[in-house]
Amino acid sequence: MQRRVVITGRGVASPLGVGVERHREMLLSGQSVLRPSLRLASLGFPPCSVGEIPEETIKKSAASIPQRQKKLMSRAGVLAAIASFLAAEEAALGGSEVEPTRVGIFLATWFTFYDLRSFIRNMVDAESRQRPFTMDQERANRRCLETMNPVDSLKLLPNLTAGHLAIFHQAQGASRVIADGWTGGLLALSQAAQTIRDGELDMVLAGGSESPLEEGVFCDLLTLDVVARDGGGPETLCRPFDSRRSGMVLGEGAGVVVLEERGHALKRGATIFGEIVGSASTAPMPGEREGTLSLAIKNALKESRIEAQEVDLVHANGDATTGNDRAEWRAIQDVFGPHAAHLPITATKSLHGHLLSAAGPVELVSSLIMLEEGIVPPIANCERPDPECDLDLVIGQPRKKSGMRFALLNALGLFGEGASLVIRR
Repeated sequence: MQRRVVITGRGVASPLGVGVERHREMLLSGQSVLRPSLRLASLGFPPCSVGEIPEETIKKSAASIPQRQKKLMSRAGVLAAIASFLAAEEAALGGSEVEPTRVGIFLATWFTFYDLRSFIRNMVDAESRQRPFTMDQERANRRCLETMNPVDSLKLLPNLTAGHLAIFHQAQGASRVIADGWTGGLLALSQAAQTIRDGELDMVLAGGSESPLEEGVFCDLLTLDVVARDGGGPETLCRPFDSRRSGMVLGEGAGVVVLEERGHALKRGATIFGEIVGSASTAPMPGEREGTLSLAIKNALKESRIEAQEVDLVHANGDATTGNDRAEWRAIQDVFGPHAAHLPITATKSLHGHLLSAAGPVELVSSLIMLEEGIVPPIANCERPDPECDLDLVIGQPRKKSGMRFALLNALGLFGEGASLVIRR
């Protein structure tokens, strides 16, 4: 009999708030927290809305991280640590006798960047005296060896974040980092679940963390044409499936869940919040984004051993980009056929922004809340649904739907790669 993978702990640090209860409150309120960033504006960036976590909130939530380790951690690492502590606390791992070699860390994270001010200063100092606007390699190397802080260099390593979590939680099993961007979070959850099914581990702290609002990363991302630049107001920039959608709004955050083999969870008396029953991912196919996601959804349903009509809710990728939104609704229409007209579709990036590697794990926590509460929150800012999108979009007001059991989560990447995850209440 195949080993089953259940969720016994949830941790979230997002623009909606830190902790499951605060996240639940803001999620069900349907209130967007996207705002123009005064900090980024003061640095000369063009006005645009983002999903930020207040510095005071991060400082307070990170108080339990030992200072000696905190100074080695990037912002994404700190957010991941906060979410992992919350998940471990809810899973009651502190008093559990869990074999450390059977516990792993699977974390998605992508962007890292050297401190922007230091980076610019180094670039200026490395400029050739003889050839302006050209790097003098010898000067650059000398500058690097003489002045670069090794601590800052360590913060650039994505796998260091997973290493910190392994130390915090005494996880001596497999430790993996998935640097796959938009779809990375769902891939981390999927790979962690499969490792438990295969019997390699009994428990994994899995999720994702991202801090795309750091100056260097934000500057890089603004060069992409998928980031929203206009709108009728700061809260309405992210409009999934709306005919006026203009792109994604970036946000920072982390989501971590404790995945556990069902028998192991029951043996230690853990509370079970849900179960991962299927997942799949697909590589990008040029010009075939909807086909890519269709295949991921079909394969995830096949692994779940359920029929399409058994799905009660779709938590859409809904990043408000023209290409990804269209590809997703066409994929849903293709897979679900007539059932799509009766299948509630929601998307929560319009509330907290696109959290990149953290999006899938945070949206997993949101989906578990929806199934538990029997409420589907509306897609914020979707006031004029695209007429081509013939789906049952939940807009305007939250929708009550009791008895929901299965939810499908989707993720679409920058280049058309797709990932889907099916969970059961």
